[in-house]
Amino acid sequence: MTALPSIRAIQSFVAASRLGSFLEAAAQLQLTPSAISHQIRLMEEDLGEKLFHRIGRNVSLTDIGERYYRDLAEALSIIEHATNEVSRRNSVDVLSVGCVPSLASLWLMPRLPMFEELYPNIETRLLSSSDPAKLNDGSVDVDICFGSVPKLGSIAAEEFPLETIVVACSPEIASGEKAIRKPSDLLGQALIRSEHTLYSWHQWAKDHNLEIDLTRGPRFRDAFMSIAAAVEGRGVCLESYRLLERDVEKGNLVLPFGMTGPNMGCHSLTYVRSRLRSPKISAFKAWLETVWTDDRQVVEIIQSKSLNDDRRRMA
Repeated sequence: MTALPSIRAIQSFVAASRLGSFLEAAAQLQLTPSAISHQIRLMEEDLGEKLFHRIGRNVSLTDIGERYYRDLAEALSIIEHATNEVSRRNSVDVLSVGCVPSLASLWLMPRLPMFEELYPNIETRLLSSSDPAKLNDGSVDVDICFGSVPKLGSIAAEEFPLETIVVACSPEIASGEKAIRKPSDLLGQALIRSEHTLYSWHQWAKDHNLEIDLTRGPRFRDAFMSIAAAVEGRGVCLESYRLLERDVEKGNLVLPFGMTGPNMGCHSLTYVRSRLRSPKISAFKAWLETVWTDDRQVVEIIQSKSLNDDRRRMA
């Protein structure tokens, strides 16, 4: 029977495979690069197989190394999970969640207390950034990204259900001197633009056979800034209802055209596949799916009511 590699060798191999660098693996495991290299060389000698291609300071897995990494990463995750179950049974576990700024501030933050109430032994740590997190370095457990994310190797990416993109403005603008009742009424309005968007005012105008002036109105990088500007009465914004919902419910914003607009995939949840066995990650993923689905059902009810109202007005 072939001798099994030591846990230290497995940890060294998995870290180097995940990070693509002996140097980074050494820093993560608090070892020297030579110690990492030594562990992997002994593993290759015992197996009689080359696991890495070595190109300067960088390394990449061979085909055999890739298959071996997937199996060992899963096995190591099981060991870590079992160990955590025993050693942390009565302690608080920290879940680090990465999220794009607009969804984090306008949707996720108000709902996180619900998750923490359901799982009192999991403490959430929210990190907000417009750039996708580097899941492999362990800085976050899960990351919610804007737009579609390619599924690459060990990283899983799951798209959230579709979001409805709607026109919104303050009540004062909607019913002001230049009241907004139909799409062409936007021709004289200041249009607030988000640079980080999947559906622009240009696309909206094309869909409604209009030519609009895009030189007027403030411009922001992220949706939460555009929405704040709309609440202040600085113009009309075009954003996901998911992000507008709280301000609409509070009466800060109204939807002059109701819930009419394209349905788009705007956000994705990403995580390391092998870590889905972690209770905190699987719990958060299941909770997120439930909350998002519940919210989507509310949106569908509102859309149905809006459509019926439109039909009654046309009758």
